[in-house]
Amino acid sequence: MLYTVVSEYDIFYSRSPKRNYLDIKGGKLEYIVSGKNKTIVGLFSTDPAMYLNNSYRPGGRIKIKH
Repeated sequence: MLYTVVSEYDIFYSRSPKRNYLDIKGGKLEYIVSGKNKTIVGLFSTDPAMYLNNSYRPGGRIKIKH
């Protein structure tokens, strides 16, 4: 188990999909696109409470409001 702020994708190199970023209130989401799905890879924020929000957890899907 690693305790680091560095993404596991940066530590264990493999050809991974292109990373995209979405500005959200209070931070930035890092996600990858797989087909029609946008999967969250990471969160960048200075607000510790945002890391407790299940909407931003890695592996979750980004819901886009139309």
